[in-house]
Amino acid sequence: MSTSDCLYDIMIIGCGPAGIAAGLELHKYPSIPKFLILEARDRTGGRTFTDIHIFNKNPLSVYYTPSDEDQIHDHFPYGTNSAFFDIDGTRLSESFIMEGIKIAEDLRENFGQGSTDKHDVSIYDGIRDKHEQIQDQQIRRFVDMYLGFIEQFEASNLNEISAKSFSAKELEADINDLALHTGYGSFLQQVVERNPLPIQLNSIVTNIDTPNDKNEPIRITTKDNRHYRTKYVLITIPLGCLKADTIKFTPSLPDWKQHAIDQMGFGLCNKIFMQFPSTFWDESLDNIFVASNDFRFFLCNPHDHMLTSLVCGNFARKLEQQTDEEIIEQIVQCLKPIYPQMPKPKNWLITRWGSDQFTYGAYSSFNVGATNETLRALATECYDDRVYWAGEHTNYDGRIGCVDSSFESSQRQTKRICNKLN
Repeated sequence: MSTSDCLYDIMIIGCGPAGIAAGLELHKYPSIPKFLILEARDRTGGRTFTDIHIFNKNPLSVYYTPSDEDQIHDHFPYGTNSAFFDIDGTRLSESFIMEGIKIAEDLRENFGQGSTDKHDVSIYDGIRDKHEQIQDQQIRRFVDMYLGFIEQFEASNLNEISAKSFSAKELEADINDLALHTGYGSFLQQVVERNPLPIQLNSIVTNIDTPNDKNEPIRITTKDNRHYRTKYVLITIPLGCLKADTIKFTPSLPDWKQHAIDQMGFGLCNKIFMQFPSTFWDESLDNIFVASNDFRFFLCNPHDHMLTSLVCGNFARKLEQQTDEEIIEQIVQCLKPIYPQMPKPKNWLITRWGSDQFTYGAYSSFNVGATNETLRALATECYDDRVYWAGEHTNYDGRIGCVDSSFESSQRQTKRICNKLN
């Protein structure tokens, strides 16, 4: 057992974007509070990918120096060059695509049907009757794929997403992403290196004990039996970990906090990166879309002979139970009718965020019954205003689900803690 003699002003649990944001914010103060960041992994960065979302409006953009190797691309799925195929390899005509989109958009007008101020339903429940009336199976496959853009964006299935709280504004926004040639995770690590922060890696927090006496420090325990004392705690771990009760709170969390944790959705979105010996598709394409119930979305990187498949929700959970080889073979069988001469990929990388013990999913979404008040409850401090909360799932005055959401929420909460200290 190791017990720190130091009494910290603030201890930050998690060194993903929210934890990093808190550390950077604390460094702005003339008199920097005494703080420490505990990170369960052997690296910083948390759930990071390869692009910065809405780069020009992203609070992280001030820390990045652009490179000639970076790429700016249209926000998925609205790439300028896309090809749509049916499962038998037929390329869908422009007239067919327009017909399918019209039907899908008509369904979207019914998303909130059955939802009232006091009663919420899922998006699928709102469109079920009209969806089941689609008789043409090819049209139905296309409509399902088109509505799948929403599922991919929310990392959840339509029968889980709240019809009342869902907003199409973000999905339809005229925005661009900046793809970093070194990767988003590497970028965040560089931010940490340029702004030295007190971080302890491989520190899995298991217990947070908050005494009733406000003059007594909060006690934090890690899996390897280290103990820390602090005046305030900022918890930035993913909502998936809160749902899985990876940290034991003593006393137990207030009922209103636990209810918010249970009510908010936490979806799953995985990426399957595949590199081929050569580029066998049209090099002008940004996206390849397949009207399939399984693998629907492929992002194209012809320069590196790479395709990236995006999978989400229940299908992504199912795939996590399979081997890499089984998944790759299914993708090959999906694309073979379109590209009969395609080779098998020579390299691949498959994310499994649902099985990751430090995330248990990808990002939050509004489940049926969840509202912006749920976000406010997730963000609200407790234990006599000594335990604070940040992360993409707490960003009640902005967007949720993204790295910049984590950053914004943590900046806000860190300022609140510093005001208490002062």
